[in-house]
Amino acid sequence: MPNRAARAVFDAWEALFHRALHLEELEPGSEHLFFVARRRYLGRTFEVDGIVVHPGDPVVEMHMNNVLIERALREDTNIVRAIVRLLRQARVSMPALAKAVQHEKFHDAQVLYGITMIHRGIEHFGFHTYPLRNPFVRGVTSWHLTNILKMVNPDADHILQTHRDVLQPKLVVASKQKIIEMFGEGALTASEGGMNDPQGRGEVVSLDS
Repeated sequence: MPNRAARAVFDAWEALFHRALHLEELEPGSEHLFFVARRRYLGRTFEVDGIVVHPGDPVVEMHMNNVLIERALREDTNIVRAIVRLLRQARVSMPALAKAVQHEKFHDAQVLYGITMIHRGIEHFGFHTYPLRNPFVRGVTSWHLTNILKMVNPDADHILQTHRDVLQPKLVVASKQKIIEMFGEGALTASEGGMNDPQGRGEVVSLDS
């Protein structure tokens, strides 16, 4: 974190964002990479795993835990190592995500979705990526996520310049059933499924707010 003032701004923004969007922890009292909320989808129609999602359909909206991102980038300024660290955290969090989306409040939501700037290897977690086709949404999202990155990392400008091809926001989606099959109780674990790639070829699924 660059300085105390930036830290205060970051913490205040996070608290406001969570309250405004009613984000929920996957497991109360446990730290995970994702937060979730039940939403009505407002974007363009898309299909994933045979499920067609129309505007107005209920979905599970996912948001990244920016505190974990900030910590990873602060403790290791090498973006590749930080991404691998987040990958490990994603692997730990996926079973909790699979359990959370089975709650009654999400019974009519068949798809999970979010927006991420770092999406290489996301298919290993059962997700698919789609470009943000609306130029206004794409521009606003890029501005928002870029400014979050600048708040949490003093080397953000260099990171964005050298990894611009990677750090492009995309819509990431998966069917709830797919996530439950892959990471629910009794499912094949991440390591057993061959997702423990130490070189980060499938780098990370990071769903930012």
